[in-house]
Amino acid sequence: GKDRVVPVTPKNYKALLKRFPVLALLHHRPPQGDRGALRHHEMEELVLELAAQVLEDKGVGFGLVDSEKDAAVAKKLGKGD
Repeated sequence: GKDRVVPVTPKNYKALLKRFPVLALLHHRPPQGDRGALRHHEMEELVLELAAQVLEDKGVGFGLVDSEKDAAVAKKLGKGD
């Protein structure tokens, strides 16, 4: 299927803001090897994917901001360490 939840990076951040009238972002830390943490992260992504499917026609976009890989974007959003 179509992946509607996109990873937000410094390169695509501004383009996503222009593409969607409303952009919902989930700021997260990468799961740390623990099976439970990994499962929790997968469930969050599934819920976001479902929400994205429902709201796609309304112009709502969903993205994931990885606090480690995309620290520059996280900092712009005020979530940097």
